[in-house]
Amino acid sequence: MGVKLQNIIEREVIGFSDLSGKIIAVDAPNIIMGLFNFARKDHDGNYAGLILDRTQRPISHLYGLLYRVKLYYTKRIFPIFCFDGRDSELKKLITKDRLNDFRFTQQLYEQAISSGDKESARQIALSKEYLWQNIIKESKELLSALGVPCIDSPASAESQCAYLVRQKIARYSNSQDFDSLLFGCPRIIQNLSKSLRRKVQGKWSYTKITPFRINLRKNLKRLGISQFQLVDMGLMIGTDYFSGIKGIGPKKALTYIQKYKQIEKVLIQEKKKYDFNKLTPELIKKIRRIFLFPDVNTSDQDFYWNFPLKPRVMDLLCNDHHLNKERVENNLEKVVYNYKQCRAYFLRLPQNPKRVQKAILKF
Repeated sequence: MGVKLQNIIEREVIGFSDLSGKIIAVDAPNIIMGLFNFARKDHDGNYAGLILDRTQRPISHLYGLLYRVKLYYTKRIFPIFCFDGRDSELKKLITKDRLNDFRFTQQLYEQAISSGDKESARQIALSKEYLWQNIIKESKELLSALGVPCIDSPASAESQCAYLVRQKIARYSNSQDFDSLLFGCPRIIQNLSKSLRRKVQGKWSYTKITPFRINLRKNLKRLGISQFQLVDMGLMIGTDYFSGIKGIGPKKALTYIQKYKQIEKVLIQEKKKYDFNKLTPELIKKIRRIFLFPDVNTSDQDFYWNFPLKPRVMDLLCNDHHLNKERVENNLEKVVYNYKQCRAYFLRLPQNPKRVQKAILKF
């Protein structure tokens, strides 16, 4: 879902030339979901569901990641893909036993494929126990084969991206959501796309987009609030961890925080207007803890962008998923070429942080 802050946050238009020579922490689940959102047309030209291969599994995320990595390297950007870890008990998006659910359904899927039962394979491949977990698994496998570093957060990918930017390992976080601001991410990039357009979910149409940069410090100063108060606003507006207060949007939340300074006083002064019953002191404390003191992976400090392994990429995309061999080879050659150019470009940059430059020198 993500917190709805777009109406009060200022964003600056940024060009790809401003991103050359930068390392970007990518909110992998957020970006992959956007890439996965492609569909096929039916004979009438209307939306007809996900694009599946002959094994009844979606493939949009695989082509999408191949093109996205090519885009990063073409623009002289090195990405670090950050993935979610354990879901908070407040998020409750999927079952606690999701790993066991996935392993069990994976076995059922393999049995259906081996027996030639395509209909059962399709049902399993698109089930909630299998679909997203398999997409993440395949995405990690492809990124690894392409030589792109990945990091698993103990909690959320957004918090891990924010940590990498705060530690100056990465310059920006790449995410379409505004949650990264609540996690204290200093700088965010949105709408990175070579085509400068995004597919409208559930429709065979596109909307024009412009790459934007968000500076957290500038926005907080302009709004006259602190990071702590921004989190309190998120509590009222709604986040992935709490649905928010009915009737309070971004502008009202900002007005109340500017007036009362913290959410506890809002609850006291405005209790006649809104239903605050679900927003207990314990819940406020838990959500503040999630955003202000998030669990992050601090063990990985040096990241390496390795030479793409063509046989592994071809095996995953063409042998396993039966994608068009010529199409994959052509794009893979472009990835390899632009990787070399990107690496050479970074090696000429003396202004990279010492540990980042050290990692680049160790290619």
